Amino acid sequence: MASPLTIVVTGANRGIGQGIINLLATTQHPQPLHIYATSRGGVDLKIQAKPPNEIRYAKLDVSDKSSITSFLKTALNDSGKIDVLINNAGINNNNNETPDAAEQVINVNYHGTKQMCQLFLSEGQMSSTPNARIVNVSSTASSLSNYPSATATRFRSATSISGVDTLAQEYIDSVRSSSQESAGFGAPPKSYQVSKALMNALTVVLARENEGMLVNCCCPGWVDSDMGNQIGRPPKTLEEGARIPVRLGVGQLGKGGDGDGGLTQETELVTGRYYGNDGVTDRGWGRAREW
Repeated sequence: MASPLTIVVTGANRGIGQGIINLLATTQHPQPLHIYATSRGGVDLKIQAKPPNEIRYAKLDVSDKSSITSFLKTALNDSGKIDVLINNAGINNNNNETPDAAEQVINVNYHGTKQMCQLFLSEGQMSSTPNARIVNVSSTASSLSNYPSATATRFRSATSISGVDTLAQEYIDSVRSSSQESAGFGAPPKSYQVSKALMNALTVVLARENEGMLVNCCCPGWVDSDMGNQIGRPPKTLEEGARIPVRLGVGQLGKGGDGDGGLTQETELVTGRYYGNDGVTDRGWGRAREW
């Protein structure tokens, strides 16, 4: 039997994270999928994986460095390596955005994702794991089309993590001084949108800094989750929303995967890209596109 792929999914206890676990559990891949379904509580979802796939449940808080390092130690002892990290955990406080709530969104969605990537690359040894992949679950809300061109250019042209950190801090400062629009971030509430744009910029920087790895981000679409229901009645199931993240984790990243994800195919080496469908209600496997 081929050696297994070890996959870590954050925020797996509900929503799109749960959909990702469901889809991975039943995916017939050339390699067995050993899946860590992680959440702050380590909730056991009782999902039955189709053999030879396996699911393990574990606690992991993306905002707590000690939680991440503890998980990594256990996972490496058990599995020896981590092949795929799917950063799905996130929050949205737009419906009740105060300065503290906005900063919390940036800290979890951007800084938490950044911390996960950095620790998994170093302590988790993903930077030296052949064919490793990182998937950052973003959103169509990350689109830069509604920002002033100068701000959009700053997001797109970021060349270092410190540069993305500067954008994050400028946004938090602008929220606290009620100057988001004059600072170039648009009218509030905006913390969720900005956090996802920061995540996309981080993805591009990490892809550039880690040649040989595949680091991409994606919008799963408008999915029937707690977050999705904040803005109406979502048309997509959790498993439909999981298609693009799963494709980026274990499928074909080239155009050959646009139709069905190419989950049994060798992949083209595509990195630093944003994937999504043409519309948030579309149920496809996505394609590389501008954000």
